[in-house]
Amino acid sequence: MSTAPNKRIAIGGLLHETHGFAPTPTDLAAFQETWYAGKALVAALEGTRSCLGGMIEGLGREHWQLLPTFYAAAMPAGIVTTEAYKTLLGRLTSSLENILPIDGLLLHLHGAMMSETTWDAETDIADRVRRIVGPDVPIVMVLDMHGNVNPELAVHADVLLAYDTNPHIDLFARGLEAVAILKACLCGQIRPVVAVRHPRLLLAPQCTDTDELPLQALHARARALERDDRVIAISILGGFAYADTPWTGPSVIVVTDRETRLAEELADELDALFMSHQDTATFKGLPPSQAVEQALQSVSGPTILVDSADNIGGGSPGDGTEALQAMLAARVQEGTVALADPEAVALCHAAGKGARLTLTVGAKTDSWHGQPVTVTGKVMAVSDGIYPCELQEHHFAAFYGNTLNMGPTAWMRIEGINLVLNTRKTPPFDLAQLRGIGIEPESQKMIVVKAAVAYRTAYLPIAAHVIEMDTSGLCTSNLHRFPYQHLRRPVYPLDSL
Repeated sequence: MSTAPNKRIAIGGLLHETHGFAPTPTDLAAFQETWYAGKALVAALEGTRSCLGGMIEGLGREHWQLLPTFYAAAMPAGIVTTEAYKTLLGRLTSSLENILPIDGLLLHLHGAMMSETTWDAETDIADRVRRIVGPDVPIVMVLDMHGNVNPELAVHADVLLAYDTNPHIDLFARGLEAVAILKACLCGQIRPVVAVRHPRLLLAPQCTDTDELPLQALHARARALERDDRVIAISILGGFAYADTPWTGPSVIVVTDRETRLAEELADELDALFMSHQDTATFKGLPPSQAVEQALQSVSGPTILVDSADNIGGGSPGDGTEALQAMLAARVQEGTVALADPEAVALCHAAGKGARLTLTVGAKTDSWHGQPVTVTGKVMAVSDGIYPCELQEHHFAAFYGNTLNMGPTAWMRIEGINLVLNTRKTPPFDLAQLRGIGIEPESQKMIVVKAAVAYRTAYLPIAAHVIEMDTSGLCTSNLHRFPYQHLRRPVYPLDSL
């Protein structure tokens, strides 16, 4: 490949997976911990396995001038407030304006960010930055594979890529790929053409594991099609079902070199392949009491009890209590569950290690996640909740760095149950969440994880069994529970096709 020397390349991004039905909005404070401007962006993300870490590495290999703009991310939650979105967009666009002229732009966005002013933040962001950089500067954008893609996004960006894996362990690779494609654009070797399709499906996050159907079949076919030299990239997105927009749901993005007809034909083929697997787009778990009883029958452990309806990575509060109630009722010995409950943490810290307390825990955020539970137990440990990650190439580290920060944390022992109380809701993406405060995950009979798929990188290596539970919560797999008003209809499984 020919070289494109002395290029000025800007990088930046905004990430938020917005749960459109969550009652609590996402304000500016939610983004403060992962908020990097200018040189601080490079200092924070260089050498990490993040998408921008891959972009930084790739640009360094090309010896191009890296121009950092602005990057911010927040944990999935409710709709982003007007103030927060206006501030974030303003920081990104103003920092971009201040470094003009540029030769290329690399952006990392989510694809399912909503604010009080727009259902489709990514297209709004892309439109704004395109107006700033002009029509001739190539823009390569990387999206989360849970994005809901408005086809208009392809009008403003030259190339759209998405993660290939769920759990998301390929962000660094996608950052490198974005640089390689940008280089081909700048060398005049390719002229990208993009086609987007939306199958008439809704996939609950529980159905978006890329190693299982339907996505497994789509990715296998996409990899085969990418062997054609005319195909630049194919992305398969599972979508994010908890957003009420006309673009909600899975999508196919095909990028070819100049070949408009080929892009459209391949997109149509993959759309049809998606629909041929529609029967795999449903999910059902066991009631918590049955799941706990089944876990108790295991002679080896631990059994992972998946509370995906309280999927923190999907925007839930992480304080659902139904699994805890089932474990208490069954008098489980060596069972572990983590809850986000700042109030309970503060009481444990005030009492100190060794104190015996009666507390009301969980279900304090909304009415979706069960009822608060009164427990009595011993405070085994208190901590600042800051631990180095055991895994450096997983979902949490890729987005937020290589350190867990759960805020002040406490471990209570309630009869035979270990209750980890966090100030900040923290997805179960790393065993440091338990081991850091003193609990050995491998010695547990059962562990509750509040995630849909992303827990698997850390927890499957220690799991004897995995049992999916059917609990109530904002991230339930039963999509009929949500009052969609703007969704394209008909769509499976809400409607018959």
